[in-house]
Amino acid sequence: MFHRIVKPEILDSLNASDPAAIRSRKDLRKINWFMRGENWIINQLEQIKNLTKIVELGAGEGHLASKIKTAFPNAEVTAIDLLDRPKKLSKKIQWQKQDIMQSDTYDEETVIVANLFIHHLSEEQLYQLGNKISKCRAIIMAEPHRYWFSKLLGYTLFPFINHVTRHDMIVSIEAGFRFGELAGLIDIDWHWDERAGLGGIRSIATQIK
Repeated sequence: MFHRIVKPEILDSLNASDPAAIRSRKDLRKINWFMRGENWIINQLEQIKNLTKIVELGAGEGHLASKIKTAFPNAEVTAIDLLDRPKKLSKKIQWQKQDIMQSDTYDEETVIVANLFIHHLSEEQLYQLGNKISKCRAIIMAEPHRYWFSKLLGYTLFPFINHVTRHDMIVSIEAGFRFGELAGLIDIDWHWDERAGLGGIRSIATQIK
């Protein structure tokens, strides 16, 4: 199968008010619903006892962070992204506008979540992330599966999405992962569990006790 390639995505270069960007974000919400990654992440969080602190990497418009805060109202929820804080985001959610590598919010109580974000990182950045989060309790990720069937699924959506989403979806798949890759790239001595999703790989890494 083809090697992993990380390339820029068009949406990241567009102004948030650009009509093409607005349409693409709408497309992405539909794709997220189709892949069911956000619901799966919340289901996995429900399996963790004494959950007190959750940090989302690459929070975007804050949809997942909002769902998490609703599901776990007593937990501290922090969302990290380079974008400005979404206007409609609950004040109960902490927003950090910064690079995920610069945040100092990762500690022994932290459970990290990421939905369709980790694939943006290069191999060097993934290794740096591993060092950064090595003391956290767990990391739960839903990412693109770098596989021919994922591309086939993507192509079936082409008539219903705009040119930005068409380009970025294929780029995301090509930057995605095969089974076993994330454990080697993040390189933390944790217990890893991976399973297939619809066009994606769902990964859970937890501290070995």
